[in-house]
Amino acid sequence: MPDAEPTTPAASDREKPTRTRRRSGTYAAADERRRRIVETAMGHFAERGYLNASMQKIAADVGISYAGLLHHFGNKRELLRTVLEVRESQAVELFYRRLDLEQPDLVQLLGLIAEHTRFNLTQPGLMQMYTLLSAEATAEDHPAHAYFAERYARIRALVGQAVALGVASGKLRTDTVGDTVARELLAVADGFQIQWGLSDGTWDMSGAYRDYLDRLCRRLTEDGSGLDG
Repeated sequence: MPDAEPTTPAASDREKPTRTRRRSGTYAAADERRRRIVETAMGHFAERGYLNASMQKIAADVGISYAGLLHHFGNKRELLRTVLEVRESQAVELFYRRLDLEQPDLVQLLGLIAEHTRFNLTQPGLMQMYTLLSAEATAEDHPAHAYFAERYARIRALVGQAVALGVASGKLRTDTVGDTVARELLAVADGFQIQWGLSDGTWDMSGAYRDYLDRLCRRLTEDGSGLDG
């Protein structure tokens, strides 16, 4: 039987050019609504803490229904997780992306911490949010417990790595212990934040913390140089 002659595909069967889908106004509006929900939730968590914050009140302040809020965030735990993730990514983008995470320098890291603290004071609600949440999260059943435990462990590991590299290169004193430095940094930062909150924001925490970081730097470096050295 002879081979059948090739046929020309019908116009409807021919391959159609691929179109690039534009991001519709609906999607853009949804993204904007999620952003407003996260920002509003930050304010509520800062003012009331996680435990006393109300999803219904957050929805009302955003101007949407409670059901509308649940459409974007299924529950309060998910909303809290997003709030913390957004804050973390903002900090990395604004400050710590300048740090070489493979070869972190302790003096540079301390300088970035000073910058980050100064920036945080321009957003007092977020400072209050972290202070309240970190205190609440000491309870193991708190939804932010794992986040703060991991965050503190990550900071201790980063500082420990920076100290080890500094000692090995001869920049830092040989008796410097990374974990001790890291825990001191965290303890002073947390304590200063509480005192700043109790002062109603009138105390110059940024200046005081930078002075502390400069003294710490001079104490640890072999040549006694500070943050500006």
